Amino acid sequence: MAAEGGVDTPDGRQRLITTALALFAERGFDGVTVRDLARASDVSIGLINHHFGSKEGLREAVDDYFMAQFEEAQQVLPGPDDDAPPAPLDEWADDWINRHEDEASALFGYFRRALLDESEWGAKIFARFYAIAQDTVTRMDARGLIRPDVDRLWLPFLMVYLELGTTLLDPYVKRILGRSGFDRELWRRRHRAYGQLLLRGYGLPPGPEGAD
Repeated sequence: MAAEGGVDTPDGRQRLITTALALFAERGFDGVTVRDLARASDVSIGLINHHFGSKEGLREAVDDYFMAQFEEAQQVLPGPDDDAPPAPLDEWADDWINRHEDEASALFGYFRRALLDESEWGAKIFARFYAIAQDTVTRMDARGLIRPDVDRLWLPFLMVYLELGTTLLDPYVKRILGRSGFDRELWRRRHRAYGQLLLRGYGLPPGPEGAD
């Protein structure tokens, strides 16, 4: 069906969002036209304006969709006033990967493109991603999971850096390891390594051998 003849369907709005996510990741926001989006989504150009008002409005919806996938990460730890035990980190990570494995390339490609764009688009995405990390630190702190000597100012940034490392450098990771860092097996190992680093650290324990 031609784009101009495309009809709205119950999943048309979501299809536009996921299609735009992939196209913006591949070509950047300025490299994709409204016609490209309509054709790839098999909807009319008018439906983009109907649902989102403009291409910029569609990008805002894509940003919200992108961030919603990572806001799930906050659920690994209950809030400060919640007495429920936190979900085991390994189990949570595996569950997240199971849900997002098929769209990982688009999700992280979108993140990479937004950051490398060095515009307000990237700045807003980074700020929202940082807010998730900061909230996670607050939740961990409330549960007594962070040592008193850990720098609370830099810990959220370090958590962001860990995720961004693979996102930005994956083409080079692939050259060294022969596979993408988002290959399922490597992805799981990476999250376990991140968890060990954040929750237990890699330094020597306190005492004669680990003393400053």
